[in-house]
Amino acid sequence: MSIQEELITSLSYFGLEKTDAMVYLGLLQMGSVTVGTMSSKLDIDRGKAYRSLNKLRNLGLITTTFSNPTICKAIEPKEGLTIIMQRREDEIITMQKLSRNIVEQLQQITRPEAVSEISSFSIIQGRANIYARIGKLIQESSKTIYIVTTVEDILRMYHTAIPEKIKMCRQNKGDVRVLTYTNSENLLPLINRLNASESRVGKLPSKSRMIVEEGGQLIMSGSIKESMDLNDDNDSIMYTNSSEMINNMYSLCTHLWKKAKSIELLT
Repeated sequence: MSIQEELITSLSYFGLEKTDAMVYLGLLQMGSVTVGTMSSKLDIDRGKAYRSLNKLRNLGLITTTFSNPTICKAIEPKEGLTIIMQRREDEIITMQKLSRNIVEQLQQITRPEAVSEISSFSIIQGRANIYARIGKLIQESSKTIYIVTTVEDILRMYHTAIPEKIKMCRQNKGDVRVLTYTNSENLLPLINRLNASESRVGKLPSKSRMIVEEGGQLIMSGSIKESMDLNDDNDSIMYTNSSEMINNMYSLCTHLWKKAKSIELLT
């Protein structure tokens, strides 16, 4: 993947679609230009270019003039991305203020049910949703958790809130163990960035993902795409509290863990 492609993928996490990202990157490289010049050099339909410019202007990433022809200019990246993050923070504060009242109102209309002993299963779609669920499992645990997955998945996790969730789990006396496989010594320090209790490298049964909490919860998925796209909607997991499946997968992870080598011994 080229640097351009990586940037387009990363900017999608800030709400930019591919055309939006191409326009913003193009303006950063070209400086102040007319819409016609910009759309011509980037080979983007003028109608699409105007739609992207309107979106980028609303996000605070570009400015445009009232002149004829219209001249557009990209906002400095640090300032532009900070504006987006501040808006997201404001939205979170608003949701936090509203949530207590909404929860109380929803509880009033919720039909009470007896606690069921039946195991539950659910399918979660979309990489952003998946990492949010993994983070929730880790944050709320004070037990031993195995994260067994590909090195690409671990590199993606670093760009989410999961490292902070791992820190919170360890502060609650939890034990987070990361197990992956790689032939590259250069990737070992990157794996350690998750700040798990311990990280090991060993042979994995497949290119899949397993996060299992001792006696608690299990998250599993099939083969994972290697792309770094944090918004991949094709990624999916199965989540369950089935004690039988949890115990079987925990035993498997424990077996794989014993056969693996600590990263500390490999560096």
